[in-house]
Amino acid sequence: MSRYHLSCTSRALYRVFVAPNLAPRLQIPLRCAPTFSRNTALLPVTSVRTKVGGPRKAPAIRQALSDIYTFDNAIDADVINLIDQNGTFIPNVFFNDAMRKFNRVTHHLLLISEGQVDEFGEPDPEHLPTCKIITKIDLRNQYNRKIEVARKLEKGPSTKNLELNWAIAGGDLKHRLEKLNDFLKDGKKVEVLFKPKKRGKKATEAEAKSVLKAVTDVVDDCKGAGEVKREGDVGGTLTVVLQGTKLQETNAGKKAKPEKDTNSEKDINQEERTRPEKAQDTAYINKTKGETVAPRDALAASGW
Repeated sequence: MSRYHLSCTSRALYRVFVAPNLAPRLQIPLRCAPTFSRNTALLPVTSVRTKVGGPRKAPAIRQALSDIYTFDNAIDADVINLIDQNGTFIPNVFFNDAMRKFNRVTHHLLLISEGQVDEFGEPDPEHLPTCKIITKIDLRNQYNRKIEVARKLEKGPSTKNLELNWAIAGGDLKHRLEKLNDFLKDGKKVEVLFKPKKRGKKATEAEAKSVLKAVTDVVDDCKGAGEVKREGDVGGTLTVVLQGTKLQETNAGKKAKPEKDTNSEKDINQEERTRPEKAQDTAYINKTKGETVAPRDALAASGW
């Protein structure tokens, strides 16, 4: 079989199977159709897309719950106090009986509090371990909440974001400034973003400066608050980072002034005021009786 016969065959196959599936703009004239040799394989053409980006993050490690909690067969006790699925407390339940009270495919028997032992090292029947029947989903959610709280504590207080435009209305500006004042008094870090409006009225330079001054006045009114960083231009895009201070922390450093004892002052004034009166009474009694009497005896003689 000659090579011309093979070329004609490939052209015929191309005309029947390939050409009808091509879009009109992509059809190749028959005279330009490729010729296939005997060893050529018709393989599908696939394109490979290269992912562009930074370094790949390591996959999250899913920690086993058994590393954090004690449940099911890991509980080392023969008799326990049980809290069933309805929240009912059942004392003195054998461990094997407790394990038969729930579906182990969907639930766990979770150890809540460990028991105590007596002086001989034996389990104290008065203080048995307390266990609770809990679903596996609830236990996983409990663990996720615990991790989330730990992450927040590690990151510290979150930064609050506040966005203002230079041509903001007076009512909106007042509302935003009140929120800023609350954030700073709570000791939070606030990032204020100033930017011009995309549409509508554009603020003048005087209006932009007045908006910035209103924000700085709020910072000055909050004791202990201050500006941390500023980037950008007034009238354009400006970022101002502010740090507040809790009022409780500010007042804690101040020493409390000793309060005046008003009662003692009143007693002293009353004594000084009545001292001349007592002297007059004593002189009167001495004059009438014609004898010298001590002040205390004079008061007793006058009926006091």
